[in-house]
Amino acid sequence: MNIYRVSDRLKVFIFLFALLQILTVGSLLLIPFISLPAHSLAWKLYTLCCSSIYLYYLAPLLIFALMLMGTLLILHVFKRKVIFTNDSIISKDIFKSSRLKFSEIKGFVIKRSILYVITNSNKRIVVNLMSFEKADNLVRNLEMRFSNLDL
Repeated sequence: MNIYRVSDRLKVFIFLFALLQILTVGSLLLIPFISLPAHSLAWKLYTLCCSSIYLYYLAPLLIFALMLMGTLLILHVFKRKVIFTNDSIISKDIFKSSRLKFSEIKGFVIKRSILYVITNSNKRIVVNLMSFEKADNLVRNLEMRFSNLDL
């Protein structure tokens, strides 16, 4: 059984990017609670755009949505993996888990560093080869067992 995960460099980059996004967007929630001088630029921008009732309720919802998106991005990069077992290929994500048995698989296609494992039915697994470490081993395992539909 071979397990392929997202590369460590990409994990660190996405973790730092998402953490910076969460902190930056989360700090916007503090603006109504900070006393600002009336002549400051931040106060003028706040009264110009966020003083209406519509934006007063919409802005925190948008901020929480962006913070949730950053959190989901962090979870996604740490949970994403492809498992190559003796009889199937399993793709795990934070929202779904796909399992394809070898008897169902027709072949695979690689287009622009994206690997598509194609079955006889409508199911398929899509893997971004640039984000996984040891992706060449995954492609070699697929080449040994299935036909490359590009050729």
